[in-house]
Amino acid sequence: MKMSKWSEKKVKLGIKKITARSRPFPNDPDVLFVFSIPIPLWIIKKYFYIEEGADSPEELQRKINGIWRRKVSEDRLLYIHILKPKGELKK
Repeated sequence: MKMSKWSEKKVKLGIKKITARSRPFPNDPDVLFVFSIPIPLWIIKKYFYIEEGADSPEELQRKINGIWRRKVSEDRLLYIHILKPKGELKK
């Protein structure tokens, strides 16, 4: 799964365990499971920022804004992907 340098580093350190995407990627070799119901970004920020590899909800928002090159609305629906353990990743 293609990721930013920040995300790649967090995955290699075993800190980032999930990634939120605008669409589901169930067949990606690095993905263990995809939630089939999209979740608003505000829920991901509030409850899953640590699993996303961020130190705070604000850091996660900044990283997502940087990846998308714009301010992403907290109402934006995203799919949570649980990543395979770092030793099993293809990258």
